Amino acid sequence: MLLIFVSGSGVFFQPVSNPARALGPSFEEPTIHVGSYPIGVAFDPVNNLLYVSNFGSNNISVINTSNDRVVAWIPTAYGVGPLAVDTATGVVYFGDAVLTVYGIDPFTNRIEWSIPLASAGCPSGCAPEPQTYDTSNGDIYITDLSIDRVSVVHGSVAVGSIPVGTGPNGAAYDSANGDIYVSNEGASVPSINLTVIDGSSNLVVGQVAGSGGGPGVAYDSMNGEIFVCENGIQDGFSNVVTVVNGTSNQLVASIPISTSCQAALYDPVDNYVYITDRAAPGGRDQSNVTLVDPTTNRIVLALPTQLGPTGIAYDSSNHDVYVADSDTSNISILPQIFRLTVHETGLPSGTNWSATVGGTTVSSTASTITFPEVNGTFGYSIGRVANQEPTPSSGSLTISNGPKELNVTFSKGGGGGLLGLPGNTAYYVLVGIGAIAAILIAVFVVLARRKRRAKPPSGVSPGRAP
Repeated sequence: MLLIFVSGSGVFFQPVSNPARALGPSFEEPTIHVGSYPIGVAFDPVNNLLYVSNFGSNNISVINTSNDRVVAWIPTAYGVGPLAVDTATGVVYFGDAVLTVYGIDPFTNRIEWSIPLASAGCPSGCAPEPQTYDTSNGDIYITDLSIDRVSVVHGSVAVGSIPVGTGPNGAAYDSANGDIYVSNEGASVPSINLTVIDGSSNLVVGQVAGSGGGPGVAYDSMNGEIFVCENGIQDGFSNVVTVVNGTSNQLVASIPISTSCQAALYDPVDNYVYITDRAAPGGRDQSNVTLVDPTTNRIVLALPTQLGPTGIAYDSSNHDVYVADSDTSNISILPQIFRLTVHETGLPSGTNWSATVGGTTVSSTASTITFPEVNGTFGYSIGRVANQEPTPSSGSLTISNGPKELNVTFSKGGGGGLLGLPGNTAYYVLVGIGAIAAILIAVFVVLARRKRRAKPPSGVSPGRAP
């Protein structure tokens, strides 16, 4: 169970023991067997197939997500890693460990293009890793980790090379402003930042200090923010997920996280950000994915995977999220998450109230409280606030393949007071009835006594003295 407090200044989380709320060891996620040491995962919306790069076996597994079966194997050069998809043509891009990028035809599942990067600023070796696709200009952006540049590929041709920060290792496209955000791991803390590239000119237009440092970069299209996670594995390193406003390019939040990450993903259906927890500081491999709620910029759930989660992809056709578990030869399929929103009315603005669902209690001063839930039936209860009673106060609800709303009304006594009257109204009515009853009894006693006095003693005729 997780106890969460939300106030006007933020949300505070207090862990409480309840592994079910973290979908812990008792939950077994379905898996798909692929090649050795899977790293990259990408969904192709043109053919509705999932592509998985297997670094250890130098090939790419192709999965039909309608039945979660491998339907093809594509041999690759050594060093295959992250994947990027041109969502207009369906071409899947991957790189080798030296200076070449390749394009896979989505209809034949064969490598159709071999794209050398030597003419684009990579003369001897740059370890190219395709990261993201710009839907506006049709370019693929490829981080060159060893030369601190980003290569640009359009179709089957390398068209440019852009100098960025130190150790670029992750990027995302912001569809609202047309910019590409490149995460620079840096040689030291001062050099950890985000480079901002204008997609219309492919020129660097800014840097965001204090954000970056890891390959996990995701754009949240709901609120226009970029989420970036760090991947420090040294003992004593404090990892964070940073949040950047895409309009101002300013850092707006920093979320502490206990692990280093490898990838980030935004799910536009449930409006959550997924972070793969690759390892803990010290190099200890992990086996879960962290869920961040972008409406509060706080961690809300941990989803189990197998060991060493690395790449992650969202399948827009079936709403499943797939994770490459690099320490195994498997892909984990995460449980589908849906947002449960509890709305309150009747409380003065700023009043603290709470809701409990499935063993997790959330306290808030806002008018809504949200919970990430899987499909199923859950018990709930709403806390009483001073002399305000909630209606309904408890019950059960079912999540079934979609978001859920629960409306709660607070009132004095909650509308369920004595005599069917709300709150103190029933009390005052009873007091009034009691007072009237007492007066009637007193009148009855007085009249009865007068009647007894007026009645002659037994054996004495009326009107005669005894």
